[in-house]
Amino acid sequence: MNIEAELKNTKPMPPRQRALLNILFTASWLDCHLHRYLRPFGLSHPQYNILRILNGSFPNGLSVLDIKGRMIDRSSNVSRLVEKLRESGYVERVPHKNDRRMVVVTISEGGKKLLDDIKATGFVDPEKIPGNSLSETEAAELAYLLDKFRD
Repeated sequence: MNIEAELKNTKPMPPRQRALLNILFTASWLDCHLHRYLRPFGLSHPQYNILRILNGSFPNGLSVLDIKGRMIDRSSNVSRLVEKLRESGYVERVPHKNDRRMVVVTISEGGKKLLDDIKATGFVDPEKIPGNSLSETEAAELAYLLDKFRD
């Protein structure tokens, strides 16, 4: 369904306005999709993002500042999110070896198992994720255009 039909808009829009609204609408739609999918696991999308970041850096940990720099939504309160993940047993906080003021966050075995459980449901299966109707060429072009849009 095109953006005009989704927004029940009957007036034509200038191309740049249409593109911007389409990006905003799609981002909101995708966020809702991710929220519904992750809800049974007790995770928000930013928490899932943190677990993926930490899993990618394993066995090395990252500081909260490093995690924030790699987040999709950099406005998230990473310290609060990390603490919730720690309370759930998905991450561990350990003092830095050389700087006692810094804390290093690592993914726990429980966090790795949770990511495996999520993956087992097909969450990251390319055939099931949103956008799978795009060809590889179209997906590459979309990624290129979105990068260009942010320039």
